[in-house]
Amino acid sequence: MKIIQRYGFMALLGLALAGCATPQAMLFNVDVLQPKAFTLAVDEQPVAVVATYKDKKADSTATAILALGAARSIETSNALEDGSVGAFTIPQDEYPGSSDKEYMEGLMMATGGGTLVLIKDISYGKVALFKDFDEIANVSTIGMQTIMANLEVYDAITDTTIYSAFITDSLHFRFPANQDLSQKGISSFLAEHDSLLVSSMGALLAKHISNQWIEEEWMLIDYTDEPVWHNAYKNAMDFKWEEAIKAWIPLTEDQKPEKASYAAFNIAVACQMLGQTDLAIEWVSFARSKMDFPEARQLSQYLYNHKKIRERLNL
Repeated sequence: MKIIQRYGFMALLGLALAGCATPQAMLFNVDVLQPKAFTLAVDEQPVAVVATYKDKKADSTATAILALGAARSIETSNALEDGSVGAFTIPQDEYPGSSDKEYMEGLMMATGGGTLVLIKDISYGKVALFKDFDEIANVSTIGMQTIMANLEVYDAITDTTIYSAFITDSLHFRFPANQDLSQKGISSFLAEHDSLLVSSMGALLAKHISNQWIEEEWMLIDYTDEPVWHNAYKNAMDFKWEEAIKAWIPLTEDQKPEKASYAAFNIAVACQMLGQTDLAIEWVSFARSKMDFPEARQLSQYLYNHKKIRERLNL
């Protein structure tokens, strides 16, 4: 995890204590790496994307655009230079499969990729429309199209298929407010934006094997007028999570159950920032045993869900 350098604070509604000391909900944003069963390694050898197409000129063009979209997505996800991941197409009926080692060696030589990302058996669903309502009650039309494909990652150096999966995903896109939504109007819009949509489909497939960071909002509880509490919070914002934990641990023995609970809650957050989910679950359980509050319940649910996902992916 990495903290984005943007954070603020607000009053912890419903949890303010009597007297001068008032707990503050200190909000900060974090980029969280999403767990995956397989992540493509790009730092060991060159990578190339190879997509198969049926023997049709139009299909060949669309598949080339899809392969390029996948390659550019891999570059973006891994902070690589433009063009460092090659994009290629081959006829589907000429591809014998990754079990043909001689063919795969030739494919490696032709593409220059020590690691080959193979996209085959590509098919698209029909475009579906549905309505969306934004914050100010404006209605807009969203299009959704499904893509299905078999995705393989082949290590051409060791002649080994290191990942294989059937991928189903959906691309969502918004129609302009003045778009003609008749069948003719929709067909015209799709034809006009065909290259962009197909490229985005390729990027969708690539995301299944690339690092993905999602921004999440997290919270720590602070008493800004109490040095022990506030110094611990400042340590946390300086990435000094272990030092912050050391300061919060004695505070979990406070005679006031709400303060003990808040300190334990902070430790749970810090443990999760350090990747120690099991320990974070223990601390948030302790926090709730002292005083249960909505944010602690939400954190508990998040941690249990995170643990289940990692267990399902055998991470």
